[in-house]
Amino acid sequence: MTKPRVSIPGAILLASVLIFGFGCASGTPEKPGKTDQTQTAVEKPETAETPMETPDVPETPELPEEQRVVETLSEYSSVEDLDKALAVLEEAESLTLEQEILMAALMVANEQFDEARKELNRLLDENPGHSEVLYNMALLENAQGRGEERDRIVGQILASDPEHEGALLIRGTVDLNGKRYEEANKSFLTILQNNPNNFMALSGGATAQMNLDQLESAVKLLDRAIDLEPEFAYLYVDRARAWKGLKNYGNSEDDYGKAIELEPEVEWHYLDRARVRIQYFHNLEGAWEDLKVLESINPDNLFANIYMAGILDEWKRFDEAKVYFEKVLAARPDYGYAHEPLAKYAYMNGDFSAARNHFLQSYNFDNRDPLVALAAALCMEKAGDRRSAESLLKEVGTRLDRNSVEYEMFRYYLSPGSAFFISDKVAKESNEDLRSRMYFYMGARDDLKGLRKTALAFYEQVEGDTGFFESDLAAWERNNP
Repeated sequence: MTKPRVSIPGAILLASVLIFGFGCASGTPEKPGKTDQTQTAVEKPETAETPMETPDVPETPELPEEQRVVETLSEYSSVEDLDKALAVLEEAESLTLEQEILMAALMVANEQFDEARKELNRLLDENPGHSEVLYNMALLENAQGRGEERDRIVGQILASDPEHEGALLIRGTVDLNGKRYEEANKSFLTILQNNPNNFMALSGGATAQMNLDQLESAVKLLDRAIDLEPEFAYLYVDRARAWKGLKNYGNSEDDYGKAIELEPEVEWHYLDRARVRIQYFHNLEGAWEDLKVLESINPDNLFANIYMAGILDEWKRFDEAKVYFEKVLAARPDYGYAHEPLAKYAYMNGDFSAARNHFLQSYNFDNRDPLVALAAALCMEKAGDRRSAESLLKEVGTRLDRNSVEYEMFRYYLSPGSAFFISDKVAKESNEDLRSRMYFYMGARDDLKGLRKTALAFYEQVEGDTGFFESDLAAWERNNP
């Protein structure tokens, strides 16, 4: 059975039920039955003249009310049984103080806030300063969004009982939610000193320590939490993230796999594992399998569509990649990174007007790469709009470092005379990727001048695996005269 991750308030409420233990059953007496002594067997009479009398079987005595309530509550051991447990308590003729507190806690968990407040106020009147009553009042204040009052009550509890498990759990969880990780970690570790098996403290402490970059100790806490709750998928997700931070990518991938086994219907587990496979193992086939399963669960997952488009692009399945990038833009028109690959596909389809538009949108989205603007100018010229190309080249070129090879290429495109100087500048460029990209623009300029032979020679010098769009465009130009 899988367990969903709960919200911060939900986690606290759940913890209250678990800490109470549905209560009170640990001291439950066993049902009346056989004693530990072996009963004497009834012997068959030696003669028929002395028949054995059948002994009277006494009726099972009715349980006292307190024991009956405990017996019934002991049958309910999961959160799904809250309604049943609450009904038992409400129908009982008399309750112990512990059972009255439990009933109030269940009212809070059931969002019966007015009834819970009335009951807790009554208990506080009768038991001033009682830590467990105050604890449940803090839970009620938290459930109703009254954070200041919750914190005041928690402080009151801890002032008299610094190791109160429930109060520390609330404080640690609130600090965790507020990104006060040092304080949260301190509360959770205090709990664990007295109760090493407190699941919420193990999980919360691990989260705090991960955010404090104490990854190795976080893994140890998660190991212990997993021992307690081996079917709680998000423990494996958290440990996978810790492993990733420790650069143990194999273990990270394995833990995401375990989360998938436990929750095969949760799309984000597949996305997390796909990311590890792409980023650290370049296992595109494995990532693709995960993403296809994710797509079957939610075809509109934006991140999955982005990754699938990127994988298809790397596999040179450009028509399929185009479909996914267009889907991404339809869902998120502001996702500017889709424009560069879409510009490439339009260029390779001979649609230079569409390519120009996408290159311009890509550059306007992120103007750190001036060669995107140069590609837009190239498409303008290919579409017959030399004037717009010159205007763009002048606008962007003035912002470039005059000692850079990019600046010289912009000048060459504005005044395409002799290629001697720019060819020498490109050949001396120390950045191999940049030099390779520049050869594409040298070839494209010669193509515009009708010098196909020299253009092809430049295209041949463009590396095929730079990861930049010019590599694919050069390959297309070589095969499409």
